[in-house]
Amino acid sequence: MEERLIDKDESRRIKIKHTAEGDDVVDALAPDGETAEESEEDADYIVELPEADGEEYDEDLVGLTPSQLRARMEAKKRAEERARAEYQKLADDAKALLGQGEYERAEPLFAQAALYECDDGSAKRGLWMCRTKNFTETHAFYDRDAAQEFYWTDENVRNEVLEKLGNRIRSERAALEEEVKPLRAAYEAEKEKRAEAFAAHKRYYLIRSLIVFAAFVALAIGAIVSATFILKRSDNLALILTVAFAALALVVFVLFLVYALKTVNASRMCRANEQLTSTASGAELGAKEDRIEALTIALGESEEEN
Repeated sequence: MEERLIDKDESRRIKIKHTAEGDDVVDALAPDGETAEESEEDADYIVELPEADGEEYDEDLVGLTPSQLRARMEAKKRAEERARAEYQKLADDAKALLGQGEYERAEPLFAQAALYECDDGSAKRGLWMCRTKNFTETHAFYDRDAAQEFYWTDENVRNEVLEKLGNRIRSERAALEEEVKPLRAAYEAEKEKRAEAFAAHKRYYLIRSLIVFAAFVALAIGAIVSATFILKRSDNLALILTVAFAALALVVFVLFLVYALKTVNASRMCRANEQLTSTASGAELGAKEDRIEALTIALGESEEEN
């Protein structure tokens, strides 16, 4: 029988007792009505499960024999030591390159080192030292993804970077906002003017498409009606009319397809006119607005991030 009593506020120990039915593995906490001393005296041996501060209790360790437990803990310790050694090598190499001013070469090493849990924040600090060229440049914050990564980075690192570059980021954002105002006004005026022309273009082809389609329907009906008289008349007039109506209907249908395609293209141009990237001025405006948003995220002032 196996019994597990887990209390996160108590020492993590399991009691293993041999019985006729087999080994009995229970928590070292005394059962109801039994003192802790009595409980421990009855046990053949007691295994303590180490638990670091803040580390969650691992139930998988309960039920392991002492040798299995020792093997598991030793393997975990070796893995941690290997991780620490790999982290230290990456951090040392990155710091050496950083000291030589090799920011681009040091950055990926710091990025890898920052992934290790044993990092105390120094790798993250080195990473942003590389990206900001030792806290002298702000171009890294112009990219939205990089700004979001910075927003969620270690708080101490973030505060240090903002202490040294925060005012500069705000001034650059203010300058971009001033540049955007006339660009936005000019873009909106141009877009409205284009929208009127595109809408008129769309109406032109739509009306003609409807007219041609109506003519096609009329000719198709004429061909069908004429076909009903082919067997009722002794002359070839009904057959001739049927062929003529059908031929004209085919020609008109092809014309309808041409106008319909032009109508679709005109509609696509109307939709494209609403996108910033459809024109060079719009693309420039969009790039500046994206930079403003990225800087706002990096400063922690974006409503989306808050």
